[in-house]
Amino acid sequence: MHTQLSTREALARNSEPQLGRPDPAVPAASRGDAWPAFLHRILDATRSRSRAFHTRSSIFDSVLAVLLCAAALGGLAVRSSSADIAEIALVCLGALCLIWRRLAPVAVFAVCAASYCGYKALGHDYSMLLLALLIALYTLASTSASSVAATALCALVVGASSADVMGTGWPPRDFDDRIIAYLLAMSAACALGYGVQLTRARTELLRRQALRLSKEHALHEEQLLHQQQNRIARELHDVVAHQVSVITALAAGARRVFDAEPDRARDALTSIETAGRDALIEMRRLLRVLHTDQPADLLVPQPGIADIPALAAQIEAAGLPVELLVTGERWPLPAGVELCAYRIVQEALTNALRYAGPASTSVRLGYRQDGMDLTIRDNGRGIAAAPGSGQGLAGMRERAMMLGGWLAVSAVPGGGVQVRAFLPVDGPCPDAVPPGPPRPP
Repeated sequence: MHTQLSTREALARNSEPQLGRPDPAVPAASRGDAWPAFLHRILDATRSRSRAFHTRSSIFDSVLAVLLCAAALGGLAVRSSSADIAEIALVCLGALCLIWRRLAPVAVFAVCAASYCGYKALGHDYSMLLLALLIALYTLASTSASSVAATALCALVVGASSADVMGTGWPPRDFDDRIIAYLLAMSAACALGYGVQLTRARTELLRRQALRLSKEHALHEEQLLHQQQNRIARELHDVVAHQVSVITALAAGARRVFDAEPDRARDALTSIETAGRDALIEMRRLLRVLHTDQPADLLVPQPGIADIPALAAQIEAAGLPVELLVTGERWPLPAGVELCAYRIVQEALTNALRYAGPASTSVRLGYRQDGMDLTIRDNGRGIAAAPGSGQGLAGMRERAMMLGGWLAVSAVPGGGVQVRAFLPVDGPCPDAVPPGPPRPP
């Protein structure tokens, strides 16, 4: 348990850099966290720039409104030394309301339009109010729906034309030229605002996509971490449970014959040494994957069907007779199928050694064109005599299902346990339903 917990902690520590903290010992081009780290940088930069943009925008709008108001009042002073109060009020109102153009674009546009139309209706001609009105219309188009901007544009053209008629009388001078000028200037302001709105929408879409990809990548990394943890825990269980069971059985046998048959006891101690060394090699192979990007399957050769006879001999040396039978025409199976077959036979024999009592075991390996049949049967105490946690059986079944096969554990009439499995070589097999209970031998 302590070894398994340490393994998971080490795996979690080694996987933390993949969630956003680059490992300085790994080149940037080969790091798996380059893409999520890039997404995090985009999100952080977007947030910081957004806060700075709002602060700068408020200052800019205030300065712009004051400058327009000063320019308009200066124009009035240059043209006429006797400007009335209404004219000055309309100029100040239409220019200074731009301070709030980003907070309330519709209201600011309405105030600017009313000020400009009132100014024109009083008979005054040119003023900086037109520039303030175009800025308000641009802001409205960049922040509101296109239908709102189009409605505001039409209403403004009609209102400004009517104000011209009211201020200059009928027929107005150059009426058609004024309408064309209004349309061109105000349409350009609307088009520019709409283009800015599209750019902002595209930027926001990219930001949301980056956030979604970052979350999906973090979830994917977490799933990979859990899968790797489960895989290492399953491998450790297979290795430790088997080797410890063999060592325990050999040690018990050596203790019984230590005085009467020292040679047999010496052989048992040698087998214990070999089993312990094999267990250490297997555990080092599993732990080494925590400190490298290379899969564990590529570090050392994995056990396969060719190693099952040595496994059977090891179980026999521990005191459980094993009969090994191979049927069908032998042909090279995929490495994953061979490893799965070895682990299933190893777990089944280990359970028989631990719980079957005085018994014998048979292992049948059946080669098929589409995979391999496995049958491991003992004539011991039966399933009720196995008080284990069931993790080994669950691990065997999970291994078979990962290859698209099946595994069934059942009691043998008359006593004993039978483990049957089928491991396909090309994905899920057509007969993926486990067979019924075994017939008595």
